[in-house]
Amino acid sequence: MKKIILSLTTLIITLNLGCDNDDTTSASDFDVNLMFSDLTHNNIIPTIANFVTEANALQTAASNYTSTTTIANLEILRQQWKLTALVYEKTYTYNIGSAKDQFVHNSIYNWPTVPRSVEYFITENNTIDEALMLTISPQVKSLAALEYLLFADDLASTNAAFLASEKRRDYLRLSSIYVTSRANLLFSIWDSSGENYASTFLANSGSGISSSLNLYYNGLYNTIDVTKTTKVGKPAGLEKSDVVNPELAQAFYSNTSLAIIEANIKTVELAYFGSTNTLGLDDYVQSISKNANLNTTIQAKFTEIYAAIDAIPVPLDEAATSNHTDVEILHTKLNELQILFAVDVQSILSIIITTTDTDGD
Repeated sequence: MKKIILSLTTLIITLNLGCDNDDTTSASDFDVNLMFSDLTHNNIIPTIANFVTEANALQTAASNYTSTTTIANLEILRQQWKLTALVYEKTYTYNIGSAKDQFVHNSIYNWPTVPRSVEYFITENNTIDEALMLTISPQVKSLAALEYLLFADDLASTNAAFLASEKRRDYLRLSSIYVTSRANLLFSIWDSSGENYASTFLANSGSGISSSLNLYYNGLYNTIDVTKTTKVGKPAGLEKSDVVNPELAQAFYSNTSLAIIEANIKTVELAYFGSTNTLGLDDYVQSISKNANLNTTIQAKFTEIYAAIDAIPVPLDEAATSNHTDVEILHTKLNELQILFAVDVQSILSIIITTTDTDGD
């Protein structure tokens, strides 16, 4: 009888060990390197290349407008600014590694701008040239400054101001050239024709704080945190202060705040789930958790966020006061998504969440 019990015990232990080994093998068989190759070549580099294209189009539109200063050309330039800003925001999730170390993203869209400084440089200098622009902070010559120049007043008044001032036209034109130069720098950092950080990124395997997995994940998490805290929470008084300050909304001159928020979150969704027929972090999570429950929850949360954005009937800077409850719902949904990434996914992937761009605020 003892022999039978011993044999059964041995069999149970053997079966349990076999099951454990199967689970470990399944997780370890997931090709993390292939996943990051897919994400890099199908998401990151094409997204940045698209931004370069739109930045060049913005520069062309600015050049056309400053040489032929008409309301029609100003409207074209305004629309191109919106498109360029939205495409740029899709690159922000990939503010990691060498690009982050070089503060490239901060130099492209550092907001809010400082209107007094923009006006000072235009009025207090005899000429606006490349030498002067080199001395000026990115905050007053990048996308945020361009938005102020193009949208701070109505169409006719803005056009009249440019017609009346060659220096204002030069400042606009040279600022657009600066944005293009930063877009090209960002692309050259990742592309094989330049620094080729993509190769460094793909070779940086492992699970430490500086690994590709940790860097990439923190890029996603940072985007969620900045969107929730800085882009929604602070203008609506939903963070550390309950004071509503609509002018803290990103891109409030152009009424593009909500579109930018949606672009940010759609990029996080793409960065997590990957493109069609490619691997994403969701596949890695499922290979470890053995089910799709968490991924289903995350997908549902993205859907809820898009619905919350669509439910806000006016620009965000207006809604912060007139539709505060709607903005609060969006803030809550973003917070729920952040918790999923800060706790559930983080635990499964053993991620170390580092500082975000909202730290210290």
